[in-house]
Amino acid sequence: MNIDCFALSVSARGVRVPVTIDDISRHLGLSVSTVSKALNDYNDVSEATKRRVREAAAALGYTPSAAARNLRRRRTEKLGFSYGYPVNLIGEYASRIINGAVAAAEEQGYNLILYPFREDRLDLLLQVVRAREVDGFLLMGGLNWKHTVRLLKKERMPFVVLARRVDDPDVSFVTPDDVEGGALITRHLLELGHRRIAFVTRSSLETGEDRLLGYAQALGAAGIRIDETLIARTDLARGTAYEAANRLLSLPHPPTAIIGLNDPIAIECIQAIQDRGLRIPQDVAVAGADDLRDSLAVSPALTTMHPPLAEIGRVATGTLLRMVQEPTATATQLRLPFKLVVRASTAG
Repeated sequence: MNIDCFALSVSARGVRVPVTIDDISRHLGLSVSTVSKALNDYNDVSEATKRRVREAAAALGYTPSAAARNLRRRRTEKLGFSYGYPVNLIGEYASRIINGAVAAAEEQGYNLILYPFREDRLDLLLQVVRAREVDGFLLMGGLNWKHTVRLLKKERMPFVVLARRVDDPDVSFVTPDDVEGGALITRHLLELGHRRIAFVTRSSLETGEDRLLGYAQALGAAGIRIDETLIARTDLARGTAYEAANRLLSLPHPPTAIIGLNDPIAIECIQAIQDRGLRIPQDVAVAGADDLRDSLAVSPALTTMHPPLAEIGRVATGTLLRMVQEPTATATQLRLPFKLVVRASTAG
């Protein structure tokens, strides 16, 4: 049988039938075992036979079965991306990380699968883990994300936490350097001459704790004592940062500058300041963090800090793939630097 006739036989009735190792074996008159070894580059098959098998496989349109290959390797060539909130709440911050993760995974021949698992349905995540549907997880988001960390550790599933630090030396994470970021934005305001600098954060959030620590360190280095009345804590509800800014502006000695934990909080502070008829930055300067698109849409444009979110996704994916390939590797904990972006809300 010549190759052209064989190709027609596997396309009968217009339906393409996948070419198998058995087909190559019959075509070449070789055993299935020899063909399989040749395709997998075994040493006990001659180079001439390997070349003959590969040429026939290419001519016949043979495509190796990914499922069979992965079964032999005990790999799925898939990574999971788990986040603890509904898919409709994935915003710009998470999207930039996901884009970086997808690019890094594809470079290594992996696919990335999104799993919107809330903490109240960890049974669904457990099913995926125990079925080994993926080789590892990138973990991001959710207020109770620590439950997910404990589950993945217990099931010995490789994982990397994204965009927050973890106080566990055995857990890998890749995050912006939030302590240094808090210090960076505070030093910027100190250099502009501000001494009463307020900080609006969120309660029970590691990112907030770290950025607040950097704020305190920068003030201490400048010889300024921490004034607890200038630290306001909010929650996730819309408008709470606006209310916090109003409380700060009502103090007997109000701040001349306000730092928001992130851009949305800083934008609510801008609204509160402007509603009082105050000028930004002449009366009160405002700065945020994360460099979201809205930081340019607000007037005046918001001074902020740019985190390398796509790079975090890429680095975390590379870290996870190393963990998949080397299960006994020690944990990797990385903090990547922010870049200060100065705009009109502080510089005028």
